[in-house]
Amino acid sequence: MLLSLAAVLVPSCKKTVDPDLPSISWASNAQFAQVELTEDLDGAININAPGKIQSFTMALSLGNYGLLANPYISITANKAASGKSPVFDIIDDASTAAFLSGLGMSAGSSLRGKTTGVVNVVSILSKLIEGQPVENNTTFSIEMKLTDEAGNTVTRVARFHFTSGPSITWPDNPDFSIVDLNGSALPGKVKASAPGRFEQFTITIEYGAAPELVSYIRNRTTGSSMTIDLINDEKVAETFKDYFPAGSVLAGKTEAVLDFSFLYANKYDYSVSTNVFTVVVTDKNGKKATAQLKFKK
Repeated sequence: MLLSLAAVLVPSCKKTVDPDLPSISWASNAQFAQVELTEDLDGAININAPGKIQSFTMALSLGNYGLLANPYISITANKAASGKSPVFDIIDDASTAAFLSGLGMSAGSSLRGKTTGVVNVVSILSKLIEGQPVENNTTFSIEMKLTDEAGNTVTRVARFHFTSGPSITWPDNPDFSIVDLNGSALPGKVKASAPGRFEQFTITIEYGAAPELVSYIRNRTTGSSMTIDLINDEKVAETFKDYFPAGSVLAGKTEAVLDFSFLYANKYDYSVSTNVFTVVVTDKNGKKATAQLKFKK
């Protein structure tokens, strides 16, 4: 009985949201936790102002990449400068509005007086850094500020982490030129890296290769496949262990060296041909790198 009475007397501490005040929500990330910036990330942000939208801005914390926003800002005071982050005025800056409109979002003076709107922060950020050699382990944030006609304001911050995608390099053959198996120089070691850790890693011998080489590979893969699946094929992990890391040795790692010296050891068995291998590396963030290695006999 005492417990029941106490339950009645103690007021609830649960916070409620005033439905008449402006709000900013992110359906796929309700808590606005930091997320990894990837191509398939849902960045749709809903803004809601029952009292009608008066202003909406975004302060972009882009670190060394702040100047990338300046071409889309016409208000001088909002441009990035040394030690100063750029600000997108979604309603009153014509250049910013045009930029967002080009990405399929509602922006500009027509947004003022409305009660709802949607912006995609991932699309905005991805467009700004498009084609840029962004440094691995970089963080970005976008502070959104929404104010209604009564002066009520809400602020939310979207935070992102950027991990560089995988890469494939050939130190002794940086241009990935065709290698003559009969030549004196035999560059056979290829390097792969994935700061986001290896999730998938395959090497496929393409059609048109020497039939003897195709048979060599099919005899060493599950189901006589022409694809050497280094992570998921247990047979590959055993048959190619002298040349390629595989299985648990490779999965979740960030660096790998592929040794194609088996081609040289067996080259006298091959018919005259150009042997093309397609290497595909995918990390745990879904980022991918592809390269083709060509060896002629």
